[in-house]
Amino acid sequence: KAFACWMAAAALAPSTVQAFSATTASSPPKKVDATARAPVKNVAVPGLEKGMDYVKLGDSDLIVSKVCMGTMTFGEQNTCEEGVEQLRKAWDTYGINFLDTAEMYPVPTKAETQGQTDRTVAKFLKTQAKREDVILATKVSGRAQHITWLPRSEPESTPELSRKQILESVDASLGRLE
Repeated sequence: KAFACWMAAAALAPSTVQAFSATTASSPPKKVDATARAPVKNVAVPGLEKGMDYVKLGDSDLIVSKVCMGTMTFGEQNTCEEGVEQLRKAWDTYGINFLDTAEMYPVPTKAETQGQTDRTVAKFLKTQAKREDVILATKVSGRAQHITWLPRSEPESTPELSRKQILESVDASLGRLE
């Protein structure tokens, strides 16, 4: 049985979105060349004694910090201001340029707060960092019959992993980030 996970990564230039697909199956994992994960560079940062390592993201030309910062609480358990402050500290103190979000964030997911995480990241980008220096990964919601409020071209439709809904999700995320 195969499981597919879609992730879109954007260098946050509105015209540039690269999509990556990771698939696992019952077959044995492929061997990975150890040099493929070797750091491309190391940068001295105030919060880390040995600095932050940066690596290539998959087969792309994107260079990301080895640490990716999750944002799933921004807009629910954390205020927007607290989220911006956490992002600023990750950026300034630890050199983290790789952020993770999802169309379902913040959690617990609900219609009233959906998209607040992206809006928090947008505020950080407007006040603290250059868009082209941040790599943002987002996830598309899988099938869920009880969730009918995500931004889609067909109102009241349930999430699915169709090409159309993946593109709609990425476009909606980019719209919230502007």
